[in-house]
Amino acid sequence: MSIKLITLSENTASMTRDILAEHGFSVYLETNETRLIFDTGQSISAAHNAKTLGLDLSGLCIALSHGHYDHTGGLESILLLTGPANVYCHPDAFAPKYVERRDSLRYIGFVRSRQEYERMGASFCVSRQPQKLGKGIRLLGEIPRITDFETPEEDLLVKDPEMRIDPLLDDQALAVETDKGLVIVLGCAHSGLINTIEHARNVTGVRKIAGVIGGTHLGFSDANKAAAQMRLEKTVRALREYDIGLLGVSHCTGPLAAARLFNEFGDRFVFNCAGTVIEI
Repeated sequence: MSIKLITLSENTASMTRDILAEHGFSVYLETNETRLIFDTGQSISAAHNAKTLGLDLSGLCIALSHGHYDHTGGLESILLLTGPANVYCHPDAFAPKYVERRDSLRYIGFVRSRQEYERMGASFCVSRQPQKLGKGIRLLGEIPRITDFETPEEDLLVKDPEMRIDPLLDDQALAVETDKGLVIVLGCAHSGLINTIEHARNVTGVRKIAGVIGGTHLGFSDANKAAAQMRLEKTVRALREYDIGLLGVSHCTGPLAAARLFNEFGDRFVFNCAGTVIEI
């Protein structure tokens, strides 16, 4: 089985005419048998770019990596293109999520309520466990934290009922089994890039990694620059062991981490912006 990925929303745009950039992430995924949308960007960019690229999204299901606005805010505009759709996510995706930076607290969760999206045609398929979305395609469910360097960010909070650090158990990724190995599609990898890869291998039983695509959160992982650099270097060291065929980073990876990954992986590296097409 082969896979085609078209990034519909990302912080930067390709040279393709009329493509919009927006802080967020969304990707269209197509295999021999299945088509779906993973994440929906922050607002209108994913839907706009899908129409610009001539993609027919009618009848597609939607999978959400986690409940932050930059991955779910475009759900309304995407539903207008898909029509009534199954929307796969973790139950914690609906929790009231916040970020606290420079002593300012800001809401960063879903822009509308679950009930409002259901009135728009969303049928939420909610589970903490992996969910099968098509032949060889799984939404991975909760990702165990097994490394000692991929820890929750202290500035990301959830109200439950008091404000506390959000463990982001809703953070998920897609794992797609192809003829060349496993392709892992990330939203933000809040669970940790290495934790996610290991979980994908355990869930699928596939060891070879043909590609890793999406946000790695290496650009926002720590307010402490020294700690962030240490996390990046430990991540790079672990990535070397996988012999990844293609690393296509996006969104929350950040320019410094992207440059480091490019220097390490060379022609196996792709900066995956809106309008980028990847085939594996």
